[in-house]
Amino acid sequence: MGVGLRLLRAWWGEGVDYRWVVGAIESRSALGVLKFAIGLCGVVTPIMSVLIAVSPAGPDNSVARTTLLLLALAGLVWGLRWWVLPWPGEAESLLLIASADLCVTAVCVLSPGLVVRCVGMVQLLIVGVYVSAFHCPKVLSAHTLWSIATAVTLSVPLLTGGDATSAAIMLLGMAMAVVVPPGLQFCYWVLRSDMLSDPLTQLWNRRGLDYHSAILLGRPGALPICVIMIDLDRFKAVNDTFGHYAGDEVLVRTAARLRGTAPADSVVSRVGGEEFAIVLRAPAAGAVEVAERLRRAVAGPIGSMSVTASIGVARAEVHETGHRYGQQLMRELIRSADSAMYRAKQRGGNAVVADDSVVSRASGVSR
Repeated sequence: MGVGLRLLRAWWGEGVDYRWVVGAIESRSALGVLKFAIGLCGVVTPIMSVLIAVSPAGPDNSVARTTLLLLALAGLVWGLRWWVLPWPGEAESLLLIASADLCVTAVCVLSPGLVVRCVGMVQLLIVGVYVSAFHCPKVLSAHTLWSIATAVTLSVPLLTGGDATSAAIMLLGMAMAVVVPPGLQFCYWVLRSDMLSDPLTQLWNRRGLDYHSAILLGRPGALPICVIMIDLDRFKAVNDTFGHYAGDEVLVRTAARLRGTAPADSVVSRVGGEEFAIVLRAPAAGAVEVAERLRRAVAGPIGSMSVTASIGVARAEVHETGHRYGQQLMRELIRSADSAMYRAKQRGGNAVVADDSVVSRASGVSR
């Protein structure tokens, strides 16, 4: 139970880098297919609204019929937006989710038929699947609460009117909307975390470093972004003397020390055989102080073995939050910190070297 609760807390607390998810899909040339599918789902609502408005079994007053036709127009614009325009940014995506929820619920409330209301619950479920893939658990919880409120609003009149069977069907739709999207998102989060983790040390791997650094860059704050590159000195001698199993133990213990010493909100990763990278928000002096603590932590004995580390530090002011800018900035910072780390090795190792320049923009120009 304790492990399960820890997993749930980690899932709830972790943000989702919307741009990274979109970029990953785009890298597989699947964005166009997904846009078409989402737009196709979107045009179901206007078709359904028009059919209800002109049906003899539809609303018996002109206001409701006019509202349904207006909702049909809004739904058509929503679907065409996905087909015609580029993939939306994160803020627009949230707006599209909210508008879809409002339109679907309004159509369901104005429709007297059980079939249409059930289709509406399925549509809310589809919206929830989209949210589970692209947005954080908090956004998904807001959509889920809206789905619950919609289902209850539609079920109570049926139940009080004696139609328990129809009410039960609506509540079943609510249960699906509540369980399926969060379950999908949790499973997706577990798989993504495994994909972004190094299996030996349980630190983030290179892809995990890219993903979580993008989230860190996107957080508001005036502190510079800092990269600390760490390479174990003469690690090959450990493998040659004690064997590869002992070398793996050194990597695991070193990873634990880095994780325990680095600030809680930093990104700690293993990016190569005996090479590690840490990304954090801190002033220049603070980053060097952290690097010194890391150097001392690594230098502690591990059984009969002892290793030291060469450490390089680089920092940059963050002037933008764009995804492409962040990627270029991180590449430049890693290059600068890596260069500083090799200067530390040239001094004999077990040292920290800071790059005195401040990366001023992602094109690699420093000042």
